[in-house]
Amino acid sequence: MLSLWCLAWEGYVAPLNPAGSWLILKSVPIILPLIGILRNTLGAYQYAVLLVFPYFIEGVVRSYAEFGSHQLMAVGELILSLLLFVFLLISVRSIRTQGQ
Repeated sequence: MLSLWCLAWEGYVAPLNPAGSWLILKSVPIILPLIGILRNTLGAYQYAVLLVFPYFIEGVVRSYAEFGSHQLMAVGELILSLLLFVFLLISVRSIRTQGQ
């Protein structure tokens, strides 16, 4: 969901440049651990937890620095990154308890 949000943000809703920008590529890294998450591997969850922090930081910074639709999209990214982080932590905890 976070990757789709970033894709929509930089591609259609509020791009940095009206003609588009390379920031649309920021939606790619969060997709990389998806196969491992679907296979329920612990390493993929841990990798995804580390990937969430830059999205959270960008959401915080741009929610203070931007105005209008850019700010709303940044707040949405902030909320989605927090929800993803909580989901990943809960999933890692459940995988570890199943392994014991």
